[in-house]
Amino acid sequence: MRRLRFRKRGFTLVELLVVIAIIGILIALLLPAVQAAREAARRSQCTNNLKQLGLALQNYHDVTKSFPPSGILCGDLRVPPVPSTPSAVPYHHTWLVMILPYVEQKALYDQIDKSRPIYNTPLLGSTELAMSKQVQAFLCPSNPVLDLGKTRNMAYTNYAASEGYHWWTTATVDTNWGYWAVFQGTKSPVDLSGMFTILQTRTMSDLLDGTSNTIAIAEVNSTGYKNGPITTSGTGVPRLDTNERVFRAAFVFTGTNGECCETGRWRNPDGSGPSTAARWFPGASPHAFSPTFLAAWGPNANWHGASSLHPGGLNAGFADGSVRFFAQTIEWHIWAKLNAISDGHSVQQ
Repeated sequence: MRRLRFRKRGFTLVELLVVIAIIGILIALLLPAVQAAREAARRSQCTNNLKQLGLALQNYHDVTKSFPPSGILCGDLRVPPVPSTPSAVPYHHTWLVMILPYVEQKALYDQIDKSRPIYNTPLLGSTELAMSKQVQAFLCPSNPVLDLGKTRNMAYTNYAASEGYHWWTTATVDTNWGYWAVFQGTKSPVDLSGMFTILQTRTMSDLLDGTSNTIAIAEVNSTGYKNGPITTSGTGVPRLDTNERVFRAAFVFTGTNGECCETGRWRNPDGSGPSTAARWFPGASPHAFSPTFLAAWGPNANWHGASSLHPGGLNAGFADGSVRFFAQTIEWHIWAKLNAISDGHSVQQ
């Protein structure tokens, strides 16, 4: 019998190109889904971080009978927080320092010298500076890692406390203001103060709009936004240039809430002043600012306000411990009402 010989046949070039093209299409279809799944996981972790901070604030209130001030500029953490007054010693401890024992950071809290300024003070029993100790729970996983070791040596955070409409706790809406119409039906003038200030501490009873209607904390990304006008939402663009970036220092209160840009009132964290304002510290870029934000700029508008790199919006934590996601296009007046403790409005979400 004739033996049949079969010759092995390989892929032709055309077939190979077709297979490569099919694989490329499949990867292109799967990659967005994978990225979306990863972002969903990161956003979920961010939500959990905010929830833990909210519970910490609740526990702090249970123990001290008030929420922490946004910062203590000239006061000793060994005594109960009281409104700051001008003093020869600048302490500048932030609200995040005060809640450390309630976020499983009691060991770090015990290492911070409560009798000394937070700026350039080593941890007890260590040569490491207290202000440079990074806490992972204070970071959003969607935010790029910010290397400040060589430039600022400051730990940073992606979560900031709400000061309400502006730094000045007396900031109100009057009848001549462009947004007055959307605030009608409430007391006049409208009080848009937030939960946090250095001038006083808030209690549950101060939140007249209700704990479930008052934003306590929200996200702030590590570079900030720019170009977004005041009283707008989602109008800014990220500050990509290192020279214009603004990050929130976790433990150093750099600006003076309530008297932010006034001169002659407070000493700066490094002890200079009080002849100079403490809006920025240090003055060179990247700029460090206190872990607070203003509602005068809506989400993703300018560095003063809340901001995030989550697609489409940001997470915010309420005084009752709940966390909600807000679109960056939220109407500004709604955002302002949610950040006010007693404007007289309850916003249904």
